[in-house]
Amino acid sequence: MKNITYLTGLMMSLAVCLTSCEGDLEENPAGNISIANFYSSEDDAVAGLYGVYNAVYSLYGNTAINYGEVNADNATVSPNVSDLFEWDEFTYSNEVTEGFWRSAYDGINLANEVALYTAEIDFDEEKRADIVSEAKALRALFYWHLVRTMGGVPIYETPTIGFDAVDTPRATADEVYSLITRDLGEAALELPETSLAGRLNAHIADALLARIYLYRNDFENALVHAKRVIDSGAYDLFDDYAHIFKTEHNNGIEHIYQIQYLSGERNNPIPGSFGPRALPGSYGNSFWANTVVGGSIAPSTEFTDDNPISYRRSVTIADSYEHIDGVTGTITMEEAYGPGVYPYYVSKFDDRANELQSGVNFNVIRFADVLLIAAEALNEVDPEDNNKYTWINRVRERARNGVETDLSDLAGLSQDEFRTAVLEERRFELAFEGQRAWDLKRRGEFLNVMRDQGKNVEDYKLLFPIPNNQVRLNPNLTQNEGW
Repeated sequence: MKNITYLTGLMMSLAVCLTSCEGDLEENPAGNISIANFYSSEDDAVAGLYGVYNAVYSLYGNTAINYGEVNADNATVSPNVSDLFEWDEFTYSNEVTEGFWRSAYDGINLANEVALYTAEIDFDEEKRADIVSEAKALRALFYWHLVRTMGGVPIYETPTIGFDAVDTPRATADEVYSLITRDLGEAALELPETSLAGRLNAHIADALLARIYLYRNDFENALVHAKRVIDSGAYDLFDDYAHIFKTEHNNGIEHIYQIQYLSGERNNPIPGSFGPRALPGSYGNSFWANTVVGGSIAPSTEFTDDNPISYRRSVTIADSYEHIDGVTGTITMEEAYGPGVYPYYVSKFDDRANELQSGVNFNVIRFADVLLIAAEALNEVDPEDNNKYTWINRVRERARNGVETDLSDLAGLSQDEFRTAVLEERRFELAFEGQRAWDLKRRGEFLNVMRDQGKNVEDYKLLFPIPNNQVRLNPNLTQNEGW
């Protein structure tokens, strides 16, 4: 925990420092402070790198959840925010898209600064190379979010200031992916296998590559990188599914890469998005004990109906609450609000000890995901290899938690049946962790699923619009078709 506190605390300090420097540059380009002059020692390089991690933290917030879950069949969103997060309601002037673009490119520019200026500092060669490689891998993570959301985007591999790059045209999606896989591939080979909690290492780079190659339907490479993580022995599943989402188990055996949060200092906003949608009226001043209310995201009827009864399901969603007025037991949503009220809320992220100051880390990628990536990829590369059952059944066994349910071990499926099974397993294992929409998109099922829900998603909305302000600023930045 000391390591985590140190990392998050330094990241917060760096955010203030680098913001001040950027402001000075804009107001007084000829002044004494410059980004290049900031980098003069190993400590400066590490500090700059933590500034990039701070940008990663800023990028995620609710965005990873909103883009990956609200825009699919797992979740519903409150009407007052649907135009910000639902794909069928998006416009080219959407403020969330603008913020997402700016956050990503701020992070890219910081990563480019670290990579460029660290290479010029005289200190231990291996440490210097690791910092440069780590910065480029983080840059790849920013580009990954951009390219899967908006398609081809401008590529910058060196720092920019002000209007230096205002006329840079879009690269193709293939060119962006080439940069991503190159930088992460180098990190997988060059970075150490262990790292401070919250920082990248070789195994994390391999796990991210496995996911990215799966998204590209490059199953051979997805399998190679997933197996590297599995065969390393560095990770395993928690025995208890609930432990994945508890503060006391942050950075545990299953967590490959997490965004670091610290209660009271760097609070995780995600649990607040999933609380019950309103206060209970019929109980007067009573309140649900330590449960955040007013959430904007709830599980969809399709999700609750399709999700097999299991221990995992009971952790993921709930329909009852602890009462604060000394009443023992629980009170259901229907009892509090009356008949006809939607009965479920997402409970897997509950951090009841801290309420709105949640310190639960956000999972970028965890070991169960890698097992399912390996199973899916192997089914495409060699459908007769039964290791795919070994990997997927490890996840299903944990979901059962020792109780016989409909989640029995899989065996004897055709290749196409296994495709369906692994997609469904990902849906419920990774529910509300920001993966569902991307899984449907890469499998070519997104439009049909959304239309079956009655949402008017035109073909062109498979990609988000480039923010309108960016198109206005850059005469060479073309808008995505249809927007």
